[in-house]
Amino acid sequence: MVQEQDDAAKLAQVQETARLVMRKLISYCKYVDHRFSGSQVSALEMVEAQGAVKVSQLAEYLSLSASAVTLLSDKLIEFGYLQRERTKGDRRVVCLVITDEGRAMLEQLLAKETAIVSRWLQGISIEELSQFNQVLHRIRSNVKAASSGKDTSENR
Repeated sequence: MVQEQDDAAKLAQVQETARLVMRKLISYCKYVDHRFSGSQVSALEMVEAQGAVKVSQLAEYLSLSASAVTLLSDKLIEFGYLQRERTKGDRRVVCLVITDEGRAMLEQLLAKETAIVSRWLQGISIEELSQFNQVLHRIRSNVKAASSGKDTSENR
């Protein structure tokens, strides 16, 4: 009985800490650059890595609707960070491509993000960070499995 209460208290502490950290992570724009959301930065990263991306691919990657990604990409296009290009094989297909300005801005944003995360992780040993990374990967697998309807027990 006492052990169950201790376990419940520890779980409650983890949940509260996770909520606080998630709130910080969700408010990306407050910490890195007020002009960008975390989704916009992730979109720039994916388009930069892939070269040319259809809105549907980006929507799947970001776990957003195609209409939400269209709004998100419209803003990035308006600022000159992305552009739309038709594919050579099928002129009906439109892809998003990062511009030189987009690459430069992404580099700046990622440098700011790295500095912020480094401050957040200050005082944590490499061993603790490694263990934390393993736990985060396990959580990510559980989330992915839960969203696809799979049993999460196989991810433990």
